[in-house]
Amino acid sequence: MAINLLTAPTESQLDRLMAIWLQGNLDAHPFVRPDYWRKQAPAVREALPQAKLLVATDRDQIQGFLGLQDYYIAGIFIAAGARQQGLGSALLTTAKQQQSKLELSVYVANRVAVAFYHHSDFHVHAQAIDKDTNQPEYTMRWHR
Repeated sequence: MAINLLTAPTESQLDRLMAIWLQGNLDAHPFVRPDYWRKQAPAVREALPQAKLLVATDRDQIQGFLGLQDYYIAGIFIAAGARQQGLGSALLTTAKQQQSKLELSVYVANRVAVAFYHHSDFHVHAQAIDKDTNQPEYTMRWHR
């Protein structure tokens, strides 16, 4: 498995990223209506090339990615068949090596992700309600 920076993703790479993104959101957020994620997909696809994309690949196939906008982690997504193999941790470790601080938002109800970030030395900075989904979310931060 390799972690690399993906610049100027091709259409087929964007297709793969979006498939991982959508399935990841559907699997991790059963408390959010599935059509919400499907409606977000066009805007996310447009935003991906503007983000710093760290990708985990195996035999040239993207298995996961972390999207970074400055120091804000827009998300970490791992393909269903590649989860629980340390890819999320590897992506996050790479981001930490490149940044002195990181911030993200995570739904409170996504207990697995909240525990993952706590384990990765992130701390809750604030709590609010996501106006789009009406779900409580944490803003979590990490710094060296």
